[in-house]
Amino acid sequence: MLSVELSEEERDYLASKGTNVKFPKGQIIFTSGQRTNEVYFIQRGWVKIYRTVSDGRQVSVGLRFAGDVIGLAELFSGHERKCSAEAMDDVSLVIIWGDEFKKMLAENYDFNVKIMQLLGNRLREAQNTVHDFISNQVQGRLALIIKEMALRSGIPSEDIVHVRLKVTQNELACMIGAARQTVSTLLNLFKEDGCIKYKGRDIVAVNIKKLDSWIE
Repeated sequence: MLSVELSEEERDYLASKGTNVKFPKGQIIFTSGQRTNEVYFIQRGWVKIYRTVSDGRQVSVGLRFAGDVIGLAELFSGHERKCSAEAMDDVSLVIIWGDEFKKMLAENYDFNVKIMQLLGNRLREAQNTVHDFISNQVQGRLALIIKEMALRSGIPSEDIVHVRLKVTQNELACMIGAARQTVSTLLNLFKEDGCIKYKGRDIVAVNIKKLDSWIE
């Protein structure tokens, strides 16, 4: 579980205690170095979590989709943010102040368990990401990223997942640590192999079985 399945009561509570905010694609939600006391519940869209290295390049460390809660590490540790977050689609969020969020954790056992499960799965995801990036060449890393985005945001139908991925080659290159031209070449290979289908500039269908053949 990499998202939180909230009950109607829990959603109503967050809505009553939080603030609904919309971010257009490309807008920065928060930046590294900030001290903060709020968390974000993603209602719609998806968000890239990234770090900026010394030469200015962005290194993606996670993708977060509808149902995810972001900002948890800083809330519980009390440290400043190490990462930044960018809207990769038109994103709708509920921003909840830390005190209200902690109060909900203290008063609602089921909600507390869901957040603990989410944090546990985030840790497992981080461990798997390290393994996947070590064991896969660039084509495997690109296949893994597209597969994750499709499964988290699309509608499955047998081996095909129907999606609307508005992601640029530069954005994908940032996520897998590769050059844009390399990503362009691989996307053409994926298309020829039947792994992905385009409509205009958007990926609209992903064949998971075929994509898996590119992953170690």
